[in-house]
Amino acid sequence: MFREVTMRRWSFAVVLCAVVALAGCGGGNSTPPTRSTFVPPTTGGPFVYVTDGGFIIAQIPQSQTGPVNPSSTISGPSTSLSGAAGIARDPAGNIYVANGSVNGVLVFPPALAGNLTPMLQITGASTGLGGPRGVAIDGAGRLIVTNTTANSITIFPPGANGNVAPVVTIAGAATGLSTPAGVAVDAAGNIYVVNTTGAITVFAANASGNAAPLRTISGSATGLNVPSGIALDVSGNMYVANANGNSVTEYAAAAAGNVAPTITIAGSSTGLAVPQGLVMGAGGNLFVTNFSVPGVPGLVTVYAPGATGNVAPLQSITNLIGPIGISL
Repeated sequence: MFREVTMRRWSFAVVLCAVVALAGCGGGNSTPPTRSTFVPPTTGGPFVYVTDGGFIIAQIPQSQTGPVNPSSTISGPSTSLSGAAGIARDPAGNIYVANGSVNGVLVFPPALAGNLTPMLQITGASTGLGGPRGVAIDGAGRLIVTNTTANSITIFPPGANGNVAPVVTIAGAATGLSTPAGVAVDAAGNIYVVNTTGAITVFAANASGNAAPLRTISGSATGLNVPSGIALDVSGNMYVANANGNSVTEYAAAAAGNVAPTITIAGSSTGLAVPQGLVMGAGGNLFVTNFSVPGVPGLVTVYAPGATGNVAPLQSITNLIGPIGISL
């Protein structure tokens, strides 16, 4: 069974490389990575939730550091997980996952319970989903999904299930969407999207159709390099994981245009390795998933508030297969 999961991860790595054109993918090592020897997990929450290897949702204590097997997982054929990427949790703890390989979004109950059947599954021609990658829940409980191959954002009402049409679709030349990946939403409902071609686009809460963004951050000064994940802090500052740059860059809440980041975390001490997703903890710690490269295990790195430069992480959670999405 474990051999099957690791081989699936290898296939998903190829898919991920093709979608976001990661320069570090491919390498020269053709051996699929595996988890290291079992290490008992730290018990007790709060937890971090990670999509790992495309076919697993892992629950890990936020206090964990070093190699660990997850304290709980969702995995197995009943889950329908395939190319699992972005992940989000609603206030009730329900788990939403972009199922990129089969153009769907899965919803699971809060308790991770192995080979679990999703309680809701959005999939089908009417959904408008096309390579779903990022997911977020807004203050009204709506599900916001970025679609990498459709160059769109689709929004679904709470409880959406089956082959259902979105209530809002944002798409068209005016939107500036170009292989959108990570997505975040602020308290006012504004939608923040990173486009892997090198831009951040911010849309109004009521945006629909071929709507132009409120703001766009792009250009040579920005440090954006295949941006794949985005998170907001309580002040609205934007944090971006740059997959090709092996960096995390921060931008002021009102930033626009060809603006330099206010903070850049990058360098050999950081542990960043093809970073994909990131999320801000309650205390200001920044959790980042690192997909890594073929033959090298993935990890989650955690940085202190205000961390900048070539700084070592506070924690490194290792023994993961290929983490992408992350939520708390």
